[in-house]
Amino acid sequence: MEWIKVFSPATIGNIGPGFDVLGLAIKGPGDVVLARRIKSGVKVSAIKSPQPLSKDPAKNTAAIAARHVLDLLGADGGIELKIIKGLPIGSGLGSSAATAAAGAFAANYLYGGKLSRKQLILPATKAEEAVSGGFFADNTAPALLGGATLTRCCMPLDITEIGSIEKLILVVVTPRIVILTREARRILPAKIPMKDFVFNMANTALITAAFAKNDYSLFARSLNDVVIEPVRAKLITGFDAVKECALKAGADGMTISGAAPTVFAITDSMQKARTIEEHMTITFSQFGVASQSWITTVDAKGTRLI
Repeated sequence: MEWIKVFSPATIGNIGPGFDVLGLAIKGPGDVVLARRIKSGVKVSAIKSPQPLSKDPAKNTAAIAARHVLDLLGADGGIELKIIKGLPIGSGLGSSAATAAAGAFAANYLYGGKLSRKQLILPATKAEEAVSGGFFADNTAPALLGGATLTRCCMPLDITEIGSIEKLILVVVTPRIVILTREARRILPAKIPMKDFVFNMANTALITAAFAKNDYSLFARSLNDVVIEPVRAKLITGFDAVKECALKAGADGMTISGAAPTVFAITDSMQKARTIEEHMTITFSQFGVASQSWITTVDAKGTRLI
Protein backbone atom coordinates (compact mmCIF):
# COMPACT_ATOMS: atom_id res chain seq x y z
CA MET A 1 0.00 0.00 0.00
CA GLU A 2 1.09 3.58 -0.62
CA TRP A 3 2.39 5.79 2.15
CA ILE A 4 0.29 8.44 3.84
CA LYS A 5 1.74 11.51 5.57
CA VAL A 6 0.35 12.89 8.84
CA PHE A 7 1.21 16.18 10.57
CA SER A 8 0.71 16.91 14.27
CA PRO A 9 1.29 20.42 15.67
CA ALA A 10 3.24 21.78 18.60
CA THR A 11 1.23 22.32 21.76
CA ILE A 12 1.41 24.44 24.89
CA GLY A 13 0.57 22.40 27.97
CA ASN A 14 -0.94 23.94 31.12
CA ILE A 15 -1.45 27.40 29.50
CA GLY A 16 -0.09 28.95 32.69
CA PRO A 17 -2.13 28.03 35.79
CA GLY A 18 -4.04 25.11 34.20
CA PHE A 19 -1.53 22.44 35.24
CA ASP A 20 -2.30 19.09 33.55
CA VAL A 21 -5.74 20.50 32.65
CA LEU A 22 -5.45 23.08 29.86
CA GLY A 23 -3.68 22.69 26.52
CA LEU A 24 -3.40 24.62 23.26
CA ALA A 25 -2.35 23.68 19.72
CA ILE A 26 -0.27 26.32 17.92
CA LYS A 27 0.67 26.88 14.29
CA GLY A 28 4.22 26.35 13.09
CA PRO A 29 6.49 23.38 13.70
CA GLY A 30 5.26 19.90 14.36
CA ASP A 31 6.03 16.23 13.80
CA VAL A 32 5.39 14.29 10.60
CA VAL A 33 4.73 10.57 10.45
CA LEU A 34 4.68 8.62 7.20
CA ALA A 35 2.81 5.34 7.43
CA ARG A 36 1.67 2.37 5.37
CA ARG A 37 -0.06 -0.93 6.04
CA ILE A 38 2.02 -4.09 6.35
CA LYS A 39 1.03 -7.70 6.98
CA SER A 40 1.64 -7.69 10.72
CA GLY A 41 3.29 -5.93 13.64
CA VAL A 42 4.37 -2.32 14.19
CA LYS A 43 7.66 -1.27 12.65
CA VAL A 44 9.59 2.02 12.80
CA SER A 45 11.82 1.87 9.74
CA ALA A 46 13.29 5.39 9.74
CA ILE A 47 13.63 8.43 11.98
CA LYS A 48 14.85 11.87 11.00
CA SER A 49 15.61 13.74 14.20
CA PRO A 50 18.38 16.04 15.47
CA GLN A 51 18.29 14.08 18.72
CA PRO A 52 18.51 10.33 19.27
CA LEU A 53 15.14 8.57 19.19
CA SER A 54 14.47 4.86 19.55
CA LYS A 55 13.15 2.76 16.68
CA ASP A 56 12.10 0.11 19.19
CA PRO A 57 8.28 -0.05 18.79
CA ALA A 58 7.98 -0.60 22.54
CA LYS A 59 9.79 2.70 23.26
CA ASN A 60 8.64 4.96 20.46
CA THR A 61 5.46 6.98 21.12
CA ALA A 62 4.21 6.86 17.52
CA ALA A 63 4.58 3.08 17.46
CA ILE A 64 3.03 2.58 20.90
CA ALA A 65 0.04 4.75 19.97
CA ALA A 66 -0.37 2.95 16.65
CA ARG A 67 -0.28 -0.43 18.42
CA HIS A 68 -3.02 0.66 20.83
CA VAL A 69 -5.19 1.85 17.92
CA LEU A 70 -4.71 -1.37 15.97
CA ASP A 71 -5.74 -3.32 19.10
CA LEU A 72 -8.84 -1.16 19.57
CA LEU A 73 -9.81 -1.71 15.94
CA GLY A 74 -9.03 -5.41 16.00
CA ALA A 75 -7.11 -4.74 12.80
CA ASP A 76 -6.00 -7.67 10.65
CA GLY A 77 -2.60 -6.28 9.77
CA GLY A 78 0.22 -4.05 10.91
CA ILE A 79 1.81 -0.71 10.20
CA GLU A 80 5.19 0.67 9.17
CA LEU A 81 6.17 4.16 10.32
CA LYS A 82 8.74 6.74 9.31
CA ILE A 83 9.12 9.70 11.64
CA ILE A 84 10.31 13.21 10.88
CA LYS A 85 10.78 15.20 14.08
CA GLY A 86 10.03 18.89 13.72
CA LEU A 87 9.85 19.42 17.47
CA PRO A 88 12.94 19.11 19.66
CA ILE A 89 12.78 16.58 22.47
CA GLY A 90 12.50 18.11 25.93
CA SER A 91 11.45 21.51 24.60
CA GLY A 92 8.13 21.96 26.36
CA LEU A 93 6.24 21.96 23.05
CA GLY A 94 4.59 18.55 23.30
CA SER A 95 7.18 16.70 21.24
CA SER A 96 6.33 13.18 22.40
CA ALA A 97 2.61 13.98 22.28
CA ALA A 98 2.82 15.15 18.66
CA THR A 99 4.54 11.92 17.60
CA ALA A 100 1.99 9.85 19.52
CA ALA A 101 -0.94 11.77 18.04
CA ALA A 102 0.39 11.35 14.51
CA GLY A 103 0.98 7.62 15.05
CA ALA A 104 -2.53 7.10 16.41
CA PHE A 105 -4.12 9.14 13.61
CA ALA A 106 -2.16 7.28 10.92
CA ALA A 107 -3.10 3.83 12.20
CA ASN A 108 -6.76 4.78 12.43
CA TYR A 109 -6.80 6.29 8.93
CA LEU A 110 -5.11 3.30 7.31
CA TYR A 111 -7.61 0.91 8.86
CA GLY A 112 -10.85 2.65 7.99
CA GLY A 113 -10.94 5.72 10.22
CA LYS A 114 -13.46 4.08 12.55
CA LEU A 115 -12.32 5.96 15.67
CA SER A 116 -13.08 9.64 16.25
CA ARG A 117 -10.34 12.13 17.11
CA LYS A 118 -11.52 12.08 20.72
CA GLN A 119 -11.24 8.30 20.79
CA LEU A 120 -7.64 8.59 19.63
CA ILE A 121 -6.67 10.70 22.65
CA LEU A 122 -6.53 7.71 25.01
CA PRO A 123 -4.10 5.58 22.93
CA ALA A 124 -1.95 8.66 22.24
CA THR A 125 -1.89 9.57 25.94
CA LYS A 126 -0.99 6.02 26.94
CA ALA A 127 1.90 6.20 24.49
CA GLU A 128 3.15 9.47 25.95
CA GLU A 129 2.85 8.02 29.45
CA ALA A 130 5.28 5.27 28.46
CA VAL A 131 8.07 7.80 27.88
CA SER A 132 7.16 10.71 30.19
CA GLY A 133 6.19 8.72 33.27
CA GLY A 134 2.87 10.51 33.75
CA PHE A 135 -0.65 10.11 32.36
CA PHE A 136 -1.89 13.54 31.26
CA ALA A 137 -3.63 14.73 28.10
CA ASP A 138 -2.94 18.46 28.07
CA ASN A 139 -0.70 17.97 25.03
CA THR A 140 -2.20 14.94 23.25
CA ALA A 141 -5.75 16.33 23.32
CA PRO A 142 -5.04 19.70 21.65
CA ALA A 143 -2.56 18.03 19.29
CA LEU A 144 -5.35 15.81 17.98
CA LEU A 145 -8.32 18.16 18.24
CA GLY A 146 -6.76 21.57 17.61
CA GLY A 147 -7.57 24.75 19.53
CA ALA A 148 -7.70 24.77 23.32
CA THR A 149 -8.82 21.79 25.38
CA LEU A 150 -9.67 21.06 28.99
CA THR A 151 -9.02 17.71 30.66
CA ARG A 152 -11.55 17.27 33.48
CA CYS A 153 -10.46 13.76 34.36
CA CYS A 154 -7.82 11.28 33.20
CA MET A 155 -9.43 8.02 34.36
CA PRO A 156 -11.84 7.80 32.70
CA LEU A 157 -10.55 10.32 30.18
CA ASP A 158 -12.89 13.32 29.90
CA ILE A 159 -11.85 16.01 27.40
CA THR A 160 -13.73 19.15 26.37
CA GLU A 161 -12.85 21.42 23.46
CA ILE A 162 -13.05 25.01 24.70
CA GLY A 163 -12.45 26.91 21.48
CA SER A 164 -10.00 29.50 20.23
CA ILE A 165 -9.19 33.21 20.46
CA GLU A 166 -8.94 34.93 17.08
CA LYS A 167 -7.00 37.96 18.33
CA LEU A 168 -4.42 35.90 20.23
CA ILE A 169 -0.84 36.22 19.00
CA LEU A 170 1.83 34.14 20.73
CA VAL A 171 5.53 34.88 20.86
CA VAL A 172 7.18 31.51 21.43
CA VAL A 173 10.85 31.32 22.46
CA THR A 174 12.75 28.08 22.99
CA PRO A 175 16.11 28.47 24.75
CA ARG A 176 18.64 25.77 23.93
CA ILE A 177 18.16 23.94 27.18
CA VAL A 178 16.78 20.39 27.36
CA ILE A 179 14.34 19.71 30.19
CA LEU A 180 12.58 16.35 30.09
CA THR A 181 9.02 16.16 31.41
CA ARG A 182 9.96 13.35 33.77
CA GLU A 183 12.62 15.56 35.38
CA ALA A 184 10.44 18.68 35.45
CA ARG A 185 7.74 16.80 37.38
CA ARG A 186 10.14 15.59 40.04
CA ILE A 187 10.72 19.13 41.37
CA LEU A 188 7.05 20.05 41.78
CA PRO A 189 5.87 20.89 45.31
CA ALA A 190 4.03 18.17 47.23
CA LYS A 191 1.88 20.75 49.01
CA ILE A 192 0.75 24.28 48.14
CA PRO A 193 -0.86 27.01 50.27
CA MET A 194 -4.65 27.30 50.00
CA LYS A 195 -4.43 30.91 48.72
CA ASP A 196 -2.17 29.81 45.84
CA PHE A 197 -4.53 26.96 44.97
CA VAL A 198 -7.49 29.34 44.88
CA PHE A 199 -5.55 31.91 42.81
CA ASN A 200 -4.53 29.35 40.18
CA MET A 201 -7.99 27.79 40.09
CA ALA A 202 -9.62 31.19 39.51
CA ASN A 203 -7.24 32.03 36.67
CA THR A 204 -7.68 28.58 35.11
CA ALA A 205 -11.44 29.07 35.14
CA LEU A 206 -11.06 32.51 33.54
CA ILE A 207 -8.82 31.12 30.78
CA THR A 208 -11.51 28.52 30.03
CA ALA A 209 -14.10 31.30 29.79
CA ALA A 210 -11.77 33.36 27.58
CA PHE A 211 -11.41 30.60 24.99
CA ALA A 212 -15.09 29.66 25.15
CA LYS A 213 -16.06 33.31 24.55
CA ASN A 214 -13.25 34.07 22.06
CA ASP A 215 -12.28 36.95 24.37
CA TYR A 216 -8.64 38.06 24.32
CA SER A 217 -9.08 40.61 27.11
CA LEU A 218 -10.18 37.88 29.54
CA PHE A 219 -7.19 35.74 28.61
CA ALA A 220 -4.81 38.68 29.09
CA ARG A 221 -6.07 39.00 32.67
CA SER A 222 -5.70 35.34 33.51
CA LEU A 223 -2.22 34.18 32.42
CA ASN A 224 -0.95 34.01 36.00
CA ASP A 225 0.61 31.00 37.72
CA VAL A 226 1.94 31.18 41.29
CA VAL A 227 2.32 27.42 41.81
CA ILE A 228 4.26 25.78 38.97
CA GLU A 229 5.99 28.72 37.26
CA PRO A 230 8.11 29.80 40.28
CA VAL A 231 9.48 26.26 40.61
CA ARG A 232 10.16 25.45 36.97
CA ALA A 233 11.47 28.96 36.26
CA LYS A 234 14.58 27.97 38.20
CA LEU A 235 15.40 25.48 35.42
CA ILE A 236 15.42 28.25 32.78
CA THR A 237 18.48 30.51 32.85
CA GLY A 238 17.42 34.15 32.69
CA PHE A 239 13.68 33.48 33.01
CA ASP A 240 12.86 36.35 35.37
CA ALA A 241 14.74 38.89 33.26
CA VAL A 242 13.15 37.61 30.04
CA LYS A 243 9.68 37.89 31.55
CA GLU A 244 10.35 41.40 32.80
CA CYS A 245 11.58 42.49 29.37
CA ALA A 246 8.61 40.88 27.60
CA LEU A 247 6.14 42.73 29.80
CA LYS A 248 7.98 46.02 29.38
CA ALA A 249 7.94 45.48 25.59
CA GLY A 250 4.15 45.30 25.66
CA ALA A 251 3.28 41.65 26.34
CA ASP A 252 0.05 41.10 28.27
CA GLY A 253 1.54 38.06 29.96
CA MET A 254 4.36 35.51 29.77
CA THR A 255 4.84 32.09 31.25
CA ILE A 256 6.29 28.62 30.65
CA SER A 257 5.05 26.23 27.98
CA GLY A 258 4.44 22.78 29.39
CA ALA A 259 7.35 21.31 31.33
CA ALA A 260 9.79 23.99 30.00
CA PRO A 261 12.16 25.35 28.76
CA THR A 262 10.02 27.00 26.04
CA VAL A 263 8.30 30.19 27.18
CA PHE A 264 5.58 32.19 25.49
CA ALA A 265 4.27 35.72 25.70
CA ILE A 266 0.89 36.97 24.49
CA THR A 267 -0.35 40.06 22.68
CA ASP A 268 -3.06 41.07 20.22
CA SER A 269 -0.75 43.30 18.16
CA MET A 270 1.61 41.99 15.49
CA GLN A 271 3.73 45.13 15.80
CA LYS A 272 4.12 44.54 19.54
CA ALA A 273 4.81 40.85 18.91
CA ARG A 274 7.90 41.61 16.85
CA THR A 275 9.25 43.94 19.55
CA ILE A 276 8.49 41.41 22.29
CA GLU A 277 10.24 38.64 20.35
CA GLU A 278 13.35 40.75 19.87
CA HIS A 279 13.54 41.72 23.54
CA MET A 280 13.06 38.12 24.73
CA THR A 281 15.72 36.60 22.48
CA ILE A 282 18.23 39.38 23.22
CA THR A 283 17.70 38.95 26.95
CA PHE A 284 18.31 35.20 26.74
CA SER A 285 21.51 35.89 24.80
CA GLN A 286 22.68 38.24 27.54
CA PHE A 287 22.63 35.22 29.85
CA GLY A 288 24.65 33.20 27.34
CA VAL A 289 21.62 31.21 26.19
CA ALA A 290 20.94 30.80 22.47
CA SER A 291 17.29 30.50 21.50
CA GLN A 292 14.86 29.98 18.64
CA SER A 293 11.67 31.98 18.34
CA TRP A 294 8.59 32.47 16.23
CA ILE A 295 5.38 34.44 16.26
CA THR A 296 2.27 32.32 15.85
CA THR A 297 -1.44 31.85 16.45
CA VAL A 298 -3.78 29.05 17.46
CA ASP A 299 -3.86 25.91 15.31
CA ALA A 300 -7.56 25.10 15.10
CA LYS A 301 -7.12 21.96 12.94
CA GLY A 302 -4.95 19.66 15.03
CA THR A 303 -3.48 16.43 13.65
CA ARG A 304 -4.24 15.97 9.96
CA LEU A 305 -3.40 14.24 6.71
CA ILE A 306 -1.07 16.26 4.46
